[in-house]
Amino acid sequence: MKIHPFSSTDRSSVVLGKESYYGGNFIVAHVKLDKETLKNVVPKIFETDGEALFSVREFVTVMGNRTDLLYEEPMLTQYNESAVGVKVYYEGGIYQYYPFMWVDKDFAVIRGWLNGFPKKIANIQLTRFHPLLPQISEPKAGVVVGGYVARGSSLLFKIKVTLKEKIEKPPTFGPTLLIRDYPAEGEGETNVLELVRLDLQDLKVTDVWKGDVEIEIGKGINDEVDSFKIIEKLGGYYYKIGFRIPGTKLIKKLSESELF
Repeated sequence: MKIHPFSSTDRSSVVLGKESYYGGNFIVAHVKLDKETLKNVVPKIFETDGEALFSVREFVTVMGNRTDLLYEEPMLTQYNESAVGVKVYYEGGIYQYYPFMWVDKDFAVIRGWLNGFPKKIANIQLTRFHPLLPQISEPKAGVVVGGYVARGSSLLFKIKVTLKEKIEKPPTFGPTLLIRDYPAEGEGETNVLELVRLDLQDLKVTDVWKGDVEIEIGKGINDEVDSFKIIEKLGGYYYKIGFRIPGTKLIKKLSESELF
């Protein structure tokens, strides 16, 4: 797979390998949104009941077979991410669709765009545990974790979860539907506008904690998070996750009239 910058060796590519592996820690707010306000950011080919997951995440990742980057250049194996995932219905199935997603590294942006994730660069910060730090040595009842995403001078959203009990699994909405969009920029070029499906492979989720959640939604000049109106807070979560992404599957070609 050749991705800019081009060279004969592909060593300068911003994305090093098609298949990628991920291990992460998630802090999540499970909420119910006013579904009428979602019409501004969720394409009309989907239906939704307003259920959504706001999350802040930290990842360690391996691109392709480049395990050497884990010690030669750790910067290319670590990043933070934040996302809004909305539960949607499409042709009888239940899926997750991401109106917004943010990361703090360039390779994570481009790798996401290739699949159809709507990633932008932002500042994402979240609580980290350490076994030798008594105040936050491990997740347990009573511990408070949190995080936020800010872009430019704007706070987009902030989450705080007070952990209460360990459970088997967090809420999920099924496979992810994404829109790959590469508009033509010049004469003779062709638009790419596709609906694709992404299934996480080798998925593992551990150390799942549920608790009470607080969430603050801000407003961005270039991010319409003010489209989200919370009508119910369903719970907060912390958990560890691992998975592999080999690529996406084309569902159908789209036209712009099918979006909004």
